[in-house]
Amino acid sequence: MPAFVIRIVLAALALLALGSAPALAATDDSDGARVIVKFKALGPLMRVARERGDVGPQQAATLAARHGLSLVDGRMIDARSQALHGDRTLSSAALAARLAKDADVEYAVPDERRHALALPNDPLLPASSGAALAAGQWYLQPADTTLVAAINAAGAWAITTGASSLVVADVDTGVLFNHPDLSNKLLAGYDFIASVSISGDGDGRDADPTDPGDWTTAGQCGSGQAATSSSWHGTQTASIIGAQTNNGIGMASVGYNVMVLPVRVLGKCGGTDSDIIAGMLWAGGLSSVPVANPNPARVINLSLGGSGSCSAAYQDAINQLIAAGVSIVVAAGNDEGLAVGVPANCTGVISVAGLRHVGTKVGFSSIGPEVAIAAPGGNCVNSTGACLYPILTATNTGTTTASSTGYTYSDSSNYSVGTSFATPMVSGAVALMLSVNPSLKPAQVKSLLQSSARSFPAQPLGSSVPICTAPTTVAQDECYCTTSTCGAGMLDVGAAVAAAASLATPTAAITPSATTVAAGTTVSLDGSGSTAPGTQAITGWQWTITSGSTIASFGGASNVATASLKTSGIGSVTVQLTVTDSAGLQASHTQTITVTAPAAPAVGIVASASAVAAGTAVSFDGSSSKAATGFAIAGYQWSVAPSSGSPSNLASFSSATNAATATVATLGSGSGSFVATLTVTDSLGQTSSANTTVTVTALGPTASISPSATTVVAGNNVTLDSTGSSAPAGRTLAGYQWSLTSGSGIAAFSGSTTGSSATVTTSAAGSFTLQLTLTDSAGAQATKTQTITVTAAATTAGGSSGGSSSGGGAMSGLWLLALAGAAAMVARRQGR
Repeated sequence: MPAFVIRIVLAALALLALGSAPALAATDDSDGARVIVKFKALGPLMRVARERGDVGPQQAATLAARHGLSLVDGRMIDARSQALHGDRTLSSAALAARLAKDADVEYAVPDERRHALALPNDPLLPASSGAALAAGQWYLQPADTTLVAAINAAGAWAITTGASSLVVADVDTGVLFNHPDLSNKLLAGYDFIASVSISGDGDGRDADPTDPGDWTTAGQCGSGQAATSSSWHGTQTASIIGAQTNNGIGMASVGYNVMVLPVRVLGKCGGTDSDIIAGMLWAGGLSSVPVANPNPARVINLSLGGSGSCSAAYQDAINQLIAAGVSIVVAAGNDEGLAVGVPANCTGVISVAGLRHVGTKVGFSSIGPEVAIAAPGGNCVNSTGACLYPILTATNTGTTTASSTGYTYSDSSNYSVGTSFATPMVSGAVALMLSVNPSLKPAQVKSLLQSSARSFPAQPLGSSVPICTAPTTVAQDECYCTTSTCGAGMLDVGAAVAAAASLATPTAAITPSATTVAAGTTVSLDGSGSTAPGTQAITGWQWTITSGSTIASFGGASNVATASLKTSGIGSVTVQLTVTDSAGLQASHTQTITVTAPAAPAVGIVASASAVAAGTAVSFDGSSSKAATGFAIAGYQWSVAPSSGSPSNLASFSSATNAATATVATLGSGSGSFVATLTVTDSLGQTSSANTTVTVTALGPTASISPSATTVVAGNNVTLDSTGSSAPAGRTLAGYQWSLTSGSGIAAFSGSTTGSSATVTTSAAGSFTLQLTLTDSAGAQATKTQTITVTAAATTAGGSSGGSSSGGGAMSGLWLLALAGAAAMVARRQGR
């Protein structure tokens, strides 16, 4: 066997021992059996959890009681999934099988351990950290007869250098933030490793995805396992995706300007499925456990895996991410021509196999029908000396923790090879494709990658290198790829980006000044946010109303970037903007504006009087009523109705009732009140009503009292005469009623109190008030009062008092004597 073949075989065997070791049995894990459980959304456990407002499930105690098990809650993965730990009496598979039967469980699967897929440093190469990589970053160049598998990233950069808003999540061992080629290209990220024994940073999950080093001691990862140095695997893969490019130092990356989101899930001895899946969902913005991701990724890079078939937990997470528009790129595995591992064999992912520089399958790469595409995985060609065609990556010289002065790059002696490094090339390619065509769905991305791939080289006649065959249990080293073993072909980033760009259409965007307005409002529509793909530009705009044209119209030009929509009715109107780019491609976008009713019309009523005598007309004026701005009062309607207890015919219109003004006549003999109501209708058909009340006072008789005196001496009578009273025309006086309203102790009626006259007898000094109530033949009444003053009677010489009933008051004896004397004197003068 040629020396270089022996070298590749030895390297692959080293990978099998270290980089792709079978998942540890649950009973070999320091935490005991480990499973991932997802609970049914409509099951009782989740219903109760929702009612409590739980962030995610922690149901170990409940399941333990149900099944007689010893269980401990692990970390929450999402709102319905969690890890569970059991004791060492059961394997992970046995525990999963038992819990899967629970009525509240959607699925339960073992929480397996996965490993980074990069090969470790080859111990057969001499230590020469300063050696240069003679071929440089050969894999980024256009393909030629020597570099058959080169991916032509340079061809893609002629179309786009990537959008800085495009995020690729690198779900791996974390990163070294201080590496000079990554420091400006990394987002905050998160550390999802729950187990302190794996994390290596002294704690569990936290917001720091810095890689503390994943070195191990002999036997730490299982009996017979050798000690390993820190791989800085996440830093290596992140640098292929998005190392800062065109900065005058270090390396270039496939993604050029795209940003990298580090999500740490692998530590010492690898990582658990529960941590990996939790990290994937968080990276794609689908989980807020433990915190929300402010920078959701459109691409997830998984340069990790292990043996076995795709579990329900992985497939569930992948399905969710794909539905959310996230493309997932996964390493096929480094199992030397054996079957593709987990999660690369899950449905919907983009599985990546590794190629040698000449386009054949590199010896360590897994193969199978699940592979979507192949990319350079790095190879050395020679069995001794410098490795000629490895993959250049960012790394650190520290063998345990990172060296503060050891930020460097892998090279021909400290080389990087593996499907772990082919995978980020595809992730970077996907990021560039989405940069020129953000609307691509994951299935479209995968299809374009495959349809734009270059064909694998054919096996030359007489070649000793075989054609790859379907994977069995027998390893396959270098072989000529087929589309059933290595995917659709060799990655061509330039062709893939060009294919994505060719499908890209301009994006029409509408920014309205408001989406809900009152009728009569003008809405400003701004289409200047529309964009064209690549180097194209928007050259034309056309606004149309696709529905609701009866309630809105454009006020001004409709073929410019901005438009004004005038609303005139109630309902909804949908406007469409169609943009045309400089390549003649078009795109449309619609926006619906809800037009609500403006303020209802305001009713104003001015009445000529609020109280009138019966028979008096009342005029009403509604011309002060107003409609909302832009509209007018289109109709008036008046109505009258008697108030409760008032005569039904108290008031009626004597004018038209559908004009701005109206006149109401009142019943001449009635009294009470009536309500006048005005209902106005505006030009939109909206109505408003208001009313006012008018009091009607009945027209009654006029009462008159003529007393015989207003001041009398006690004991005298007062005669009261009402013959001066009168009734309204056409009526007669029909009833009289005399009464005392005060002074009943000094006066009293003598005789009838229901006639036109009455007599009051006084008995003591003071005053009294009497009242006359008249009723006419229509039943109307009137009252009149009169106050009489009563003085005390005079006293005689003997102390008695006398008086006359004639009403003049008693004349004293002295007055009579004087009168008699005067008469005698007169008689003598006359000679009598």
